[in-house]
Amino acid sequence: MSNSDSLEAIRTSSAAGYRKGLDDVAQQRSRKLTQSRMLTENDIDALAVLEYAAQDVLQKYHAAMRQMEVRLETLDQDLKLRQRRNPIHHIESRMKSVPSIFEKLERYGKSATLESMEANIMDIAGLRVIVSYVQDAYDILHYLEHQDDLSVITVKDYIAHPKPNGYRSLHLIVRIPVYFLDSKEDIPVEIQIRTIAMDFWASLEHDLKYKSVREIEGVDIGEELRQCSAIIKGVEERMQVLAQALDDGARSKPKAKAVDHAKTIDLAAEVEWPACAVPTAPAAPEPTRAFKPMRYLGPH
Repeated sequence: MSNSDSLEAIRTSSAAGYRKGLDDVAQQRSRKLTQSRMLTENDIDALAVLEYAAQDVLQKYHAAMRQMEVRLETLDQDLKLRQRRNPIHHIESRMKSVPSIFEKLERYGKSATLESMEANIMDIAGLRVIVSYVQDAYDILHYLEHQDDLSVITVKDYIAHPKPNGYRSLHLIVRIPVYFLDSKEDIPVEIQIRTIAMDFWASLEHDLKYKSVREIEGVDIGEELRQCSAIIKGVEERMQVLAQALDDGARSKPKAKAVDHAKTIDLAAEVEWPACAVPTAPAAPEPTRAFKPMRYLGPH
């Protein structure tokens, strides 16, 4: 087998093809190499070792992702109890694939090793939190920042400062403690918080980006998407004002106080019964009459 047909050549060619597009010569070459050659025994052993090692590392990220998801669900349920509404509409989760991880390492100019992956790639595990209103996104961030065992490493506010294409979202990198049999590790998880409207725009923009292989005559697709993002932002601001007007800042307080007060009530001592409904002990039942069997006297 020639040197150009090694696993490293295939990996490098595939990464280049991924960057340059479906019709690129590099990707055609990598497809030809992977489909027309037999893997050697050394190749198979190397892949088996890499797969085992990657699974051992990635299971930590999967555990961190699940724990972070449960933590967000718990927060949402607590807010439902105290504020009578669920700010989180739904949560999506994803694990970055091994090929995309190593492709990203190459783009960053980092060595393609598992150690380098753990040191440089912070979005291996990711959650997307879809909320109702813009203020909900910032509230979730605030609540997470005040959890003492959670470290918020970075915050990128694309809501206040949208990307040039109109993309809006709140991106966080947090580290959450994960406990194993004999150790504890703080594992990074990426969290994207966006509203339903932002998610709607991002999903369609992603779809249109891959469909628009050519410019439509007389239509600037990029500018159209930016204008759509601005329109959605205006609608969201109006909906937020409407929600605040209906809420009036008072909806969350009475129930929270009632719950706290209910925990301190001594039901036996503090419950006041109406005069007509004061419970009394039931009267003792009358003693039952003793039964004496009759003596049989025989026929008369």
